[in-house]
Amino acid sequence: MKRISAKYILYPGLFGISLWVIFAQQASPDILADMSNAWSNFVSSGQLVAMIVGIAIGYLIRLFTSY
Repeated sequence: MKRISAKYILYPGLFGISLWVIFAQQASPDILADMSNAWSNFVSSGQLVAMIVGIAIGYLIRLFTSY
């Protein structure tokens, strides 16, 4: 029989979607700084350019393969 950890409780949320509640969770209170760091990492790692190139290539493939 599988034992459920005491810190995780599964309960049905809105529209039957199950949500996990984690007790004693530690989070950074400065959400805007975290978002800024994530965005600068996204840009500096080249993922933004890769996303734009992927969207452009996907659009071109869609354009040439549609009826």
